[in-house]
Amino acid sequence: MNPESRETHICLGLFIILICGICSLVSAQEGSKSIKSEEYLAKRPADISEGQAGASANDPKGHKPGANKNNGGQRQSGKPANTLDRAPSFVYIVDKDFPVGPPPRNYEYVQMGMTVWRFSPNQCPIPDCPLPKMSADSSKGLVDTATRIDDATPLNNGERVRLGLESLAQSDYIYIIDREQFDDGSMGEAFLIFPTKKIAGGRNWAQPGQQIQLPRANGCFCVKSRNTQKVLVADVLTVVLSRTPLLRPEEVGADAVSVPASLISFLARADKQKTFRGFLKGGSGLAQTAQEQSAGDKGLYDTASALTQNDLPPQILYQSLVPIGGVAVFNFSLQYGATTTKASQSRSP
Repeated sequence: MNPESRETHICLGLFIILICGICSLVSAQEGSKSIKSEEYLAKRPADISEGQAGASANDPKGHKPGANKNNGGQRQSGKPANTLDRAPSFVYIVDKDFPVGPPPRNYEYVQMGMTVWRFSPNQCPIPDCPLPKMSADSSKGLVDTATRIDDATPLNNGERVRLGLESLAQSDYIYIIDREQFDDGSMGEAFLIFPTKKIAGGRNWAQPGQQIQLPRANGCFCVKSRNTQKVLVADVLTVVLSRTPLLRPEEVGADAVSVPASLISFLARADKQKTFRGFLKGGSGLAQTAQEQSAGDKGLYDTASALTQNDLPPQILYQSLVPIGGVAVFNFSLQYGATTTKASQSRSP
């Protein structure tokens, strides 16, 4: 091959590589993009082990919380005992139109984090909850460890789950409404499942780092339908975040109650409003950490946050654009498999 021919082939090869790289980049941008999770944990308190002196609210003796961090369920080996194990760096996979940067004038972004843990029947025994059927898409590989699942994972009749919710952008009063969705497209009656007087005495104000777990620590939901005549396909949870209280204390029941009239309008708004979603890459399948368990144990009785910037991020990230100081609403669905039919809903206390 003469020199001119060789140079022509080299230039042609580089051109092809460049075009392929551009095509790959465009293809990735057309589907999704990734965002560092740290950007959405900034309002959580900083870990005191990161150079701060004194004791933290969660560790009054001044021990370094990071020294025993559950790093994705496992402690890294080969490190001295007094070396800080930082939480691994995670990214959220979001749609290409997920907004980043500052919001438009007179508006603000409100973020909510949601994590769903799945439990085995041995971990969370419920007398009237049937044993889940093993399936390729849901119960396969159940072990006696609470593990994260994505919200798109279909759940089967009899499975046990717990929800963890956190307001990431600001301190808010939090309200959670549950509706069953059936295969004919209809929706069941709406129930206010949080706040209730059984959980933290009806308290529902939380700040970033305070994770609301439903049910309470050591409890779980049993996946069953309340309606014996229809096939359940999902539970649609509407989460309302407000900087001011929306209910009077007497409107909060001892347990779940029919949704109060003052909250009904938020259901239609949540069904129509555009929200943006991302999922934590590599998060599904991680075991519940000691810090997350502690957050469930503390609930909202202790005003100090249980989770710090160095703890695992929520599994699912939701973001909404609202006028500054406005109320944000989000819909979150638990999807059910074909076996979740014609039973009655049961929730452990």
